[in-house]
Amino acid sequence: MNKGLKIFLIIIFLLYIALYFSYQNGYYEIRNNEKKILTEEMIKEYEEDLKNGVDVTNKEYTVIKKDYSNVYTKNLLKVSRKIENSLDRIIKYVFNKLGSTINE
Repeated sequence: MNKGLKIFLIIIFLLYIALYFSYQNGYYEIRNNEKKILTEEMIKEYEEDLKNGVDVTNKEYTVIKKDYSNVYTKNLLKVSRKIENSLDRIIKYVFNKLGSTINE
């Protein structure tokens, strides 16, 4: 294989891993924390409505956040998922072959 192609593939793979872990470790936690805070606020609002005698059966206490994604982010997420699935299949295949050769 060409040396330049190997370096390019390694850089792409490392970039993917870095972005994947940054997404998993940082962004996800922030989003969960925001959901927790909003949930606590909705619980407090619900309790206040109960204390004040407001009919709670018709009121929504869930928060629907606006989706700010666009065509580019959606497409990049699709590409990222395809890369992830491909790498997952490749790694599983390699380790299955390694396991079968060791067991024989």
